[in-house]
Amino acid sequence: MASTNESTTLSGVTAPFALIEPSAAGDKLEDRAKGASLMAAEMCIVHNCFIRGINAIYLQCVNVATKGTEQDKVDFAGFTGAWGQMIEEHHDIEETDVFPEINELTGMPGLMDANVEEHRVFHDGLSSFTAYIEKVKKGEEALDGDKLRGIIDAFMPSLRDHLEHEITTLVELEKYSDKCDWAAWFTKKGGEIASKGMKSSKYRSEVFPLAFCLHDKTFAGGIWASFPPLPWLATVVLRWLFMGTHKAWWRFAPCDLASQPQKMPFV
Repeated sequence: MASTNESTTLSGVTAPFALIEPSAAGDKLEDRAKGASLMAAEMCIVHNCFIRGINAIYLQCVNVATKGTEQDKVDFAGFTGAWGQMIEEHHDIEETDVFPEINELTGMPGLMDANVEEHRVFHDGLSSFTAYIEKVKKGEEALDGDKLRGIIDAFMPSLRDHLEHEITTLVELEKYSDKCDWAAWFTKKGGEIASKGMKSSKYRSEVFPLAFCLHDKTFAGGIWASFPPLPWLATVVLRWLFMGTHKAWWRFAPCDLASQPQKMPFV
């Protein structure tokens, strides 16, 4: 079982599963990443959102189950289910869109296959996680924090390793920089993916807010404080339109909707 020996009130939930440091992508405050490393840094931001989310779930699930009201449990299951939906959609998009295009751009069929194979390692465990939370949401099973931690412990170490391995893979794409401007390509691809997702009301209200409340603008000296790359007014409008639907879910997140660390209620 992962260790939870850490103060987590406003810490950015760096445990039990460690966040990925900017240096893994070659990004530094005094020497900002470029090219493939910039792409890797932007992916690192997303991966750290995944890690913060599962840390928040892991740290609070026992107390929610044993001390929370029925409404607390319903809201927590909503937050937890949104995390599962987010990461499953992310990996599906990588396998069906992002990775095949990288293979094509580099002219190297199978280049990203190792990353796809790593998905297989934790696939069954992640599926068990989402299946259990769906049963909790439907009232078919009671929320059991110890059971949920056991499910997480079975797949999350492999998933955590994968999230960092993938950053290394992206950095190494710099050797193909003569074939692609990776930073520009990733910005365009990310925009296409987000635009497609925003057409779904479920995505807008249940997944999109996680990009804000699982991102910590203060992390590593604020190196990624400009994420997500949206104008201030657009951010305000999006919060007003979409992020209040499940406001009670986001209280379990490690950050508020301004991406500032917040105290989690069941730690």
